[in-house]
Amino acid sequence: MTPAVSPLQQEQPQQRADLIRQMFDRVWGRYDLNNALLSFGLDWYWRRRARKMLALRPTDRVIDLCCGTGAVTRCLAQAVPQGEVVGVDFSDGMLTPARRHKGAPGAGPVRYICSDVLEVPLPENSFDALTICYGPRNIVDLPKLWKEMQRLVKPGGQVLSLELTRPPGIMGYFHELYLKFVVPFVGGIVSGDPEAYRYLQKTISGFLSPTEMADSMREAGLVQVKVVPLSGGIVTIHHARTPLSR
Repeated sequence: MTPAVSPLQQEQPQQRADLIRQMFDRVWGRYDLNNALLSFGLDWYWRRRARKMLALRPTDRVIDLCCGTGAVTRCLAQAVPQGEVVGVDFSDGMLTPARRHKGAPGAGPVRYICSDVLEVPLPENSFDALTICYGPRNIVDLPKLWKEMQRLVKPGGQVLSLELTRPPGIMGYFHELYLKFVVPFVGGIVSGDPEAYRYLQKTISGFLSPTEMADSMREAGLVQVKVVPLSGGIVTIHHARTPLSR
């Protein structure tokens, strides 16, 4: 049986979550710049691939978990001009730039909630679709995350995860070197916090494989799980649906 719990699961998960939140509260000022630099601008492409895969309707209501600075949230809002997007993140620091941004002309309304994504203070069946980007690696209880997604999204609704992953083959070898040496160096210079970017390398290297993550989603009750690697497997989209009956 494939393990359904993230390697981040610790003996004291709440203390681990607090440390992760404190780290994001430190790096939010240069977070988007680092994402663009370290991905060579591909983060823009990945966001739009995720949005295209959802094929959102103009009136859809969408929730974006682990929304950070709101880059994905705002991207989604452009697809739902008569709908709404709600961004949720447990780091108030990361939400600071998110709240400052004005939406694109014609985009749907966006609002942000500072909350643990495992216990979102919103009613069940509130959304047509849900996204989580670069978030599952930081969650200490993945089965609980998948269950909370199913609570928030209407039966038959969409769930999409975009996560950094390990490419296969020789590309994976060079990718690991890049994560181990280049990412902490560049990320540390730009953010002033190299430890945060060493943490990034550790979570990518130690996280579930895309196949294992898909298995954990299915075990929690999500259906029609599809695995779509992008850019040679540097990132992977998992697209699923919530069950029609619960």
